[in-house]
Amino acid sequence: MGLTQKILLFTSVLVVALVATSLVFTTVQANRLAEENVTRGLGETRQVWETFQADRYNKLQLGIRVLGNDPFFKSLVETKDAATILDTLKERNEEIKADFFIVTDPVGMVVARTDRPAAQGEDLSKAPIVMKPLEGEESATVWRTSDRLYEALASQIRKLTHSEIAFVTAAPGAPPQLSVSSLGPKEAALRAALGRPELASGSAEEFEIDLAGERHVGIEVPLKTATGETVGALMALRSKDAEMAAFRRFRNSLIMVSAAVMVLGLLVAYLGAARITGPVRRLADLVERARNGSYSGKVDVDSGDEIGVLARTFSRLLADLREKEQLIDFLREETVTKKAAGVTQEATGTSFTMAETAVLTAVSPGVSMRRGDLFASRYELLSTLGKGGMGVVYLARDRQLDEEVALKVLRPDVMKEDPTLLDRFKQEIKLARRITHRNVLRTHDFGEAAGTPYISMEYLEGVTLKDLIASKGALPIGVGVRIAKQMCQGLEAAHAQGVVHRDIKPQNMLILPETGDLKIMDFGIARVSEVKAGTAPGASGLTTAGTVMGTPDYIPPEQAQGMPADFRSDIYSLAVVLYEVFTGRLPFNGDTVMQIVLAHIRNPPPPPRTVNDYIPVALENVILRGLQKEPAQRYQSVDEMARDLDEVSSGYAATAA
Repeated sequence: MGLTQKILLFTSVLVVALVATSLVFTTVQANRLAEENVTRGLGETRQVWETFQADRYNKLQLGIRVLGNDPFFKSLVETKDAATILDTLKERNEEIKADFFIVTDPVGMVVARTDRPAAQGEDLSKAPIVMKPLEGEESATVWRTSDRLYEALASQIRKLTHSEIAFVTAAPGAPPQLSVSSLGPKEAALRAALGRPELASGSAEEFEIDLAGERHVGIEVPLKTATGETVGALMALRSKDAEMAAFRRFRNSLIMVSAAVMVLGLLVAYLGAARITGPVRRLADLVERARNGSYSGKVDVDSGDEIGVLARTFSRLLADLREKEQLIDFLREETVTKKAAGVTQEATGTSFTMAETAVLTAVSPGVSMRRGDLFASRYELLSTLGKGGMGVVYLARDRQLDEEVALKVLRPDVMKEDPTLLDRFKQEIKLARRITHRNVLRTHDFGEAAGTPYISMEYLEGVTLKDLIASKGALPIGVGVRIAKQMCQGLEAAHAQGVVHRDIKPQNMLILPETGDLKIMDFGIARVSEVKAGTAPGASGLTTAGTVMGTPDYIPPEQAQGMPADFRSDIYSLAVVLYEVFTGRLPFNGDTVMQIVLAHIRNPPPPPRTVNDYIPVALENVILRGLQKEPAQRYQSVDEMARDLDEVSSGYAATAA
């Protein structure tokens, strides 16, 4: 399964899980709310019935009191004129709104009855509701007649409470019967269910009943006579399905919306996954091609997320590999490979190998150094590698480590000219030894033998950058950028340890033909050049026979004026080297050393593109920023310059593609 399908599947499962969880949660909550509403509604129905019944009794009692205290009606009852009494009761009923009236004589015999006019003379003296009035007390109770509850005001209570109402009669020894209800078509289902134990028990607890496929919750309110006999019950019912109807509509809408959102979300997820995984597929393809030795191509992702970072990092990696391949191919074309070992001849800047004779180049006149001699009881001298103003470099075998090293033996007379030089060398060598980076030539040790100071260094075979420029002129852009980035990486490692090189120049850059790796040499060994003062303005920082650290062709303005060098001084010298790498010439030339030094202090460099128009504008900007006279206007760290060179690589690769 591809990454796109995995993202799509994950999104689908996530959306379905979220929707399902939402539906389950809302369903549970809706059921709980529905049950609470049903319980609350049934309780309100009970309260409404009790209030309604009490109000009904009060109205009837008030009407009876008024009617019983009416002298005219009293005298009319004494006449026992049933027809006139009935007419009077019908008129008074407009005010009382009673279902029917019964008038008895003092012994409980019916004088008149509005519902059954023929019942005159019926004996009601034993009826509880009649017995108390005969004894002089008021009586209010449920009256059952012909198995019908006349208090069955179901429709009125339903309007007030929105509960379905049913009145049930319960004759002694007989099953309960439905008298009146507001259930309509569901009334038959209630009649059939009245025999169920939970309904026949008369319990005040809630019960559930299925009426015509619809679930209802109900309660019963017993109806009792004055003697305490239960003659029926008020049954209040509320439909759970009706309570849940609004939620079901909401749930159905939610399902439809969720389905639409899911389809849209999956489509967006597919497009997003394809957009995310597209660069990944492209990266995988480029990795496979790189594994097969092809470093062309680039992944363009304009985003700041991990995919964008990965794409840009891999594009830079491909650019590095491509430039490394170009550099190795370019070096293979170089027919002369020279040996260098951490120091070069200062007069020409060219590393060389001396003829291996019995007598090697001596450190000072009158001193004999022979092949096979053991120096410092440790180093077996094999040959002379080079000679400079500071001393001589020998190829030697370190018998303790059993490996070849470059042994730089310093001239004692140079040490005597400046008594502080030896201590400074010791301190700088301590710092230089801390630099462990693939682009820095390792400094192994510093010591003295018979008053002669020496430095042992890593020995490698290669060609200096100065030799390469002298042989080829301006280097190809890809080759030069690869070299530039390696110089930045080596310097960055040195600066991180607090080490300032102070003598950056192509003579101190050794390139290994087999791997294309660059090694920066001579860390901690700053050169001393004699500079004669002139009368030109701006040279006041130099004295007659004054000393300036560095090589004039690559010297930073502040260093030329005798001010302390810092990391930005190395950046200036590096920019001069880059100028030379891409143009084949130095930015400043002169007939004398003083002219060159003053040019570094005063003159703006000619734009590199005026010398070589193949140089990209971005690369020219990097070089010119590094060549600013004021240190504050240059790159403030080598890492900044390296990042801009990475952008040059990416831009150049895109243009080349």
